[in-house]
Amino acid sequence: MAYIVTPDHLSAIAGKSTPLMPPLAEWINKICPTYEIDSPQEFAHFLAQACHETDHFKTLREYASGRAYEGRADLGNTRPSDGVRFRGRGIFQTTGRANYLQLGLKRGRRDMFINTPELLEQPEFAVWSACEYWRTRGLNDTANHPDSDLLKKKYKGELIDVSPVEFISITINGGYNGMDERKKYYAAAKRVLT
Repeated sequence: MAYIVTPDHLSAIAGKSTPLMPPLAEWINKICPTYEIDSPQEFAHFLAQACHETDHFKTLREYASGRAYEGRADLGNTRPSDGVRFRGRGIFQTTGRANYLQLGLKRGRRDMFINTPELLEQPEFAVWSACEYWRTRGLNDTANHPDSDLLKKKYKGELIDVSPVEFISITINGGYNGMDERKKYYAAAKRVLT
């Protein structure tokens, strides 16, 4: 039987309730199992990252304007105002023209998110885009390692030893931004879900 995530789980992880929690829980339960994110351990990692990226499940759009991403060719932001147009959205804060384009291709509608980036602020697409990211990076395998395992991760040209939660955090964020908070949410998620 599938594990069910409730709005109460989300509020217990975040330490508060928000209006986004019921629709997010609904789409998490509909979409995550189709990506084999379906065990308490996998959900603990997935939801800890989502809690941090969405400011306690409060927003599906990055607070920053996106100007910092202007001209970032590594994100595919090659046109004027791409940084602002394709700022972080969804529960993992998908960022950049190239990533929005990839999501449209996955949906079979190439320019779906290029033409309407705000779609990623809808709970359905916010959860789906995170599941796509999770699967393409093989993060279920990492999530199922014991917390005590040390994993090898390439970071800034160096091979470093990291815990599973650090591995997932660096993969999602690209660095150590918010690492302590991500670990705190992961510990809370494990208490709540396992």
